This record gives sequence, structure tokens and C-alpha cells, in this order.
Amino acid sequence: MKSVIKLILKASLVGTLSLSLSVQSVYASPSPISVPIEVSDSNDDVNAKKVFAIVSKDEQVGTLNQIGEYSKTIYNLIKTNNWTEAKHHLSLLKAVSDSFKTQKGRTDVNLAKLDSSITVLQSTVAAKNHQAMCDANQVSAIAAQLAMQLEPKMPLEVAMLDYYGRELEIWAADKNTARLKNVAGKIRETWEALRPAIQSHGGSPQLLKFDDTLVALVETASSPTEYSLLAAPVQGEVNNLRKVFQQ
Repeated sequence: MKSVIKLILKASLVGTLSLSLSVQSVYASPSPISVPIEVSDSNDDVNAKKVFAIVSKDEQVGTLNQIGEYSKTIYNLIKTNNWTEAKHHLSLLKAVSDSFKTQKGRTDVNLAKLDSSITVLQSTVAAKNHQAMCDANQVSAIAAQLAMQLEPKMPLEVAMLDYYGRELEIWAADKNTARLKNVAGKIRETWEALRPAIQSHGGSPQLLKFDDTLVALVETASSPTEYSLLAAPVQGEVNNLRKVFQQ
């Protein structure tokens, strides 16, 4: 098993490592997260199409990105037990979600999943249950997958790598090695799907940092401590991946 010191030195190549990001394991084991999003090709009625056309796709993507950012903020606030601010940001998230439903002008199965996940998050935040970290992360994933249906410039895989970085934190705190290995496999799978787009956008430095350093370390990690140390660098490097598509 690699020494923790060697792991920290390697991880520092891709970003500042913050040991304070580890989560206290003070909550019950969260239930596995599964957020399949269905893309509907069915024709809407004429009136629904007219309402939907009021707001552009770019504006809808912007609203969904805002939902994702609020959910990540809530995640970090819960991690530090700042429940008051978490509740405040949750009310903001709910307002933006309601606005998005107005923008779309209709209710469908995907919006129902978003609504359901926010309702669950409201319940766990109200109970001050650290399961809310999982619930906030799930909201971010659903928002990203909804945005993907609107053909955004940012690939879905970028948001999902960020999502899996937070999963590393969650399951490392829970000392669930089996779950961590599963997340490591998802990170590799998601990265392989993203690599061609990164390369076509001239992101060679990002390819080297993420592939040769981070993904390799995540794949060979063998303890919750090692996975925990890699969670922050993974999330930090995702910010550099985003810049590739913002140029």
C-alpha cells in the first residue's frame, strides 16, 4: 500500500490539498445514489411548446447551473455543520427550481425527479442529518443531467467528475471501501468518455494532470484515508477541466 506521504506529494501536483475537507463520520450510512435521467423525444402539445420557447436553451442551462451551484454550496455548509446557512441556501435553491419549471412551461418525469430530490434534501436538512450531503450531491447530478438535454457547451462528464469527487469524501468518511472502489471505477469510465472532447479543445495539460496523476492514484488507492486525500484534488482539477470548454 502506498504511504500517505507519497500520496500527498503526488496529489499536490494537481492542486492544493486540503485535509480539512474530510468529513466526520457522524451520520448513518447513506443509501446508494442512482439518478437515471430519461430523455423524452415525444411531441408536446402546441401550447406547451409556445411556453417553452419563451426562454432560450442557454437561459435554462444557466438556471440549472445555478441549481447545481446552490446544491454544492449546501453540501459544503453541511460538511461544516452550518445548518442555518444550509437552510437559507436551500430556500434559494427551491426558488430557482420553481423558476426553472416556469421556464420550461411543463412538468415531465425529469422535473419530477428534481422536485423529489429537493423534497428529500429539505427533509434531511431540517433533521440536521448528514445524509443531506448525499442528497445535495444527488440534486447536483440531476441538474447536470437535465442541462445535458439542452445541449450545453459543457460536457456532462465534467459535472459528473465533480459529483464523484464529492462521493469520494462521503464514502471515505463512512469507511465504505467497496463503495469507494465503485466510485473509482466510475471516475475512470467518466474520464475516458470525456478525454476526446478535452483533446479536441486543446486541453493537453489537463489530460496529463487528470489522467496520468489523479485517475491513476484513485484507481490504486486502497484505504478510506487514501481516497479521502484524493477527493479535494479531484474536485479542484475539475475546475481546470471546465476552463477548457470556456475558452
